Amino acid sequence: MDEWALLVLVVLAFPVMALVGFIMALRSRGRIRLLEARVAALEAHAGLAPAAASPAWTPMPPAEMPQPKESPLARLARPPEPPAPVAPAAEGGEMPTVPPARPQPESTQPVLPPPPAIDPAKLKERLAGFEEKVGARWAVWVGGLALALGGVFLVRFAVEQDLIGPGLRVSLGLLLALFLLGAGEWLRRREGKDPAAPITSLRGLVPDVPSILTAAGTMTAFGSIFAAYELYHLIPPQAAFLLLAATGVATLLAALLHGPALGALGFVGAALTPFLVTTSSPNAWGVALLIAVVGASALGVARIRRWRGLALLAIAGVVAWGLTLIAFEVPQAVTASGALGLVLLALTAALLAPGFLWGPEAGERPEPVSILGAVGALAVMAAAAVDGNVAAGPLAVFVVGAVGVLALAWRVRPMTFATFAVALLAPAILTQWVFPPDAGSTLAPAGPMAGAVAEPERLSIGHFMVFAFAMGALMLSAGALGAGRGGRSRTVLGWAVTGTVGPVLMLIAAYARLTELERSLPFAALALALAFLFTLGAERLLNAARTHAATVFAAAGVVSLSLALTFALEKGWLTVSLALAACGVAWVSTIRPLPGLRQFSAALGVVVLSRIVWLPTIAVDPGATPIFNWLLWGYGVPTLAFAAAAFFLARSRDDWARRVHECLALIFAMLLAATEVRHLAHGGDIYAVGTRLFETGLLAVVYGAYAVGLSRLANVTGRGFYRLFSDIVAAAATVCALNGLIETNPFATGEAVGGPIFNDLLIAYALPAGLAVAFAAGQPVTRPRVRTAGWVIAGVLALAYVTLEVSRLFQGPVLAGDAISSAEWYAWSAAWLVFGMVLLALGLWRGSRTLRLASAAVMVATVLKVFLSDMADLEGVLRAVSFIGLGLVLVAMGWVYQRLLAREKGAATPGGPPSV
Repeated sequence: MDEWALLVLVVLAFPVMALVGFIMALRSRGRIRLLEARVAALEAHAGLAPAAASPAWTPMPPAEMPQPKESPLARLARPPEPPAPVAPAAEGGEMPTVPPARPQPESTQPVLPPPPAIDPAKLKERLAGFEEKVGARWAVWVGGLALALGGVFLVRFAVEQDLIGPGLRVSLGLLLALFLLGAGEWLRRREGKDPAAPITSLRGLVPDVPSILTAAGTMTAFGSIFAAYELYHLIPPQAAFLLLAATGVATLLAALLHGPALGALGFVGAALTPFLVTTSSPNAWGVALLIAVVGASALGVARIRRWRGLALLAIAGVVAWGLTLIAFEVPQAVTASGALGLVLLALTAALLAPGFLWGPEAGERPEPVSILGAVGALAVMAAAAVDGNVAAGPLAVFVVGAVGVLALAWRVRPMTFATFAVALLAPAILTQWVFPPDAGSTLAPAGPMAGAVAEPERLSIGHFMVFAFAMGALMLSAGALGAGRGGRSRTVLGWAVTGTVGPVLMLIAAYARLTELERSLPFAALALALAFLFTLGAERLLNAARTHAATVFAAAGVVSLSLALTFALEKGWLTVSLALAACGVAWVSTIRPLPGLRQFSAALGVVVLSRIVWLPTIAVDPGATPIFNWLLWGYGVPTLAFAAAAFFLARSRDDWARRVHECLALIFAMLLAATEVRHLAHGGDIYAVGTRLFETGLLAVVYGAYAVGLSRLANVTGRGFYRLFSDIVAAAATVCALNGLIETNPFATGEAVGGPIFNDLLIAYALPAGLAVAFAAGQPVTRPRVRTAGWVIAGVLALAYVTLEVSRLFQGPVLAGDAISSAEWYAWSAAWLVFGMVLLALGLWRGSRTLRLASAAVMVATVLKVFLSDMADLEGVLRAVSFIGLGLVLVAMGWVYQRLLAREKGAATPGGPPSV
């Protein structure tokens, strides 16, 4: 044990010695730099500059020998020369004339700037800062650590040697704690420092030695009391609980003299007391009382000393304990947690609310500490209400807290944003409402133990509706009055958001809880009434020059109108109604150009897109009817709505909101095509596993047509937005087409392709090839790479179609690679030759060099096939016919190319022979 202690002390000594040596070296280096600076200053003051350089060429007298140059230090060491005698003044008081000095030749070399002078004050300040950092900060921390380790080793040695008993150990620990506390207080009084103004350095706060000693004493007291309870069982749990809590509160009060670090230590120690002391019969009220007292002490100390960090720590601790009591299901946790939330709200109002009671001075900006206190208190009360099955008591506590938050925000304007918690938590309680048992329904308790165990009193549907109406009306009225009262724009906007978002969420939560998302005309009527109230409020706010608040109310009116459509219609009309709401907001922005309406319409569109990501079918069952099913409404109506919104927004200006709507219209049109194709290919099941050739081919056709249309639209309008989307859709079409060549190739899958001519091959290869030709032909001349890529894809797909169609004629609907006969293999070569000749004819007819090059590529592939494959695989007359046909075609092509090149050469040469 002694060896380990010695080793630890040696390890701690090394960094201390290294730091001391490093400080001495730095101080020595600093002194040397100061001496160099002084020497340079003396040289500059004496005017001793380096000798001027001589001219480029100066003849030297032959009899004069060069003299060694005298150094500046030697000049300083040489005694000063006596002053020259002054000639007597001439008669008349005139001084004798002095001959003018001979002009010195100018130096041809540039004069070097003097070296930068070292500021001794700055250097001293840097060294002092580093010295203060090492000596005043690190030394204190390392010393405190060494002191703690030494105490631990000493106590451990005494325990191992059985020198002292348990009672004496605890007593010595408490005595050590008292000694450290007394030493800290004695040093504090001797130094006479103000804890409100701690020592500062260039890099931050310097640890206060009295505070370190006091903290060490506090932790020693905590440890001694806990050891007396947990290790030695010298005191009962109740006594340990009270002693630890009293120690924590005393530490908080001592923080008034020793700084915020000690306050944080005391709060954490007191807050952890319930975890340290366990009992067989826990009581939530005791824990809540302890946390309330400790939290009040911490907030009071934080308010007196204006320590925001300690206030935030206290708020977090109280909220965490309120939620912990509920999570661990401690007896009476619901009522205790609700009361703890009320206490935190009262403390926030009394100590943290700016300009109210004992709170700090009020400012113009939102006050985050008080807002977090109110939000945390209301969150604890809401959790208690939900955990208590929304019984009358916990619900009443939440209502009191919500009214208190609204009243506090009305009185203290920097706390306006705390009202958002009411708008979010009240609807959350509605979604978790537990209705009372109803005999003969699914709400009735079942089983032999039904009614044997006492259940909490649950509120009926009538109470549910009263709570929903009351809270919705309270938030609507408070929001409207707060927005109409005026003030800073943030305050007005905060009240407007609370007055609109809260009632809308209450309506949605009540609809979801009572109707299970089924069609409901009463809720549709309520949504219409809410839309009317929002519209009326928007008009009045607009007349009162509250433009931002009027924007929020107008947007809420449109959203309520869309909700009315959702409640009145069946299935997933929520997505459709939100899209219509986005269109409606865009239309309202053209009539009432309120700030933010255009952006809000775009945000609604993004919400619709996120809804699609969550449920692509929009409805659970889109139906089995091809094309005319729920997907047509779910994707088609939003597509038209977003297109109309973009049209409305384009009347005033072209901004990002309009482009968002255009983008959404194009995306939904693309999604409509994709979902309808998958629905058609899989018999109504869009979640089916795998893909088919028909599906990939039809997607390639739809996307290709879409890309061609967007490309033509980009050529007409000149907008790069359409060009970008056309490229994206063309890339998707290419992926689908290539997937038909690789993954869903009929030779690989073995699925039937259909009839001889009108089959899946026509859809998967021929039609996409034609659309690729149209896309490439519609590209401007400034995009040669895109044109070339389109031609290449078209040629590959066309050759694949010709090849697979030949196999279909030979093998039937099902294609297999091992069933290819010699005649079919020869037919491939013949079909390729014919395809190449057709491409050549089209190239000559249209004067297209691209088609002629494609023809040449097909012919090269055919030649390679004939010489590398047909020569070995074919036999008899088929081999001869293959080579004869290939030779005739190649000779004919050569003759045609000779005539073509001769014609082009004659047309290019002036005065040449006429074209043939």
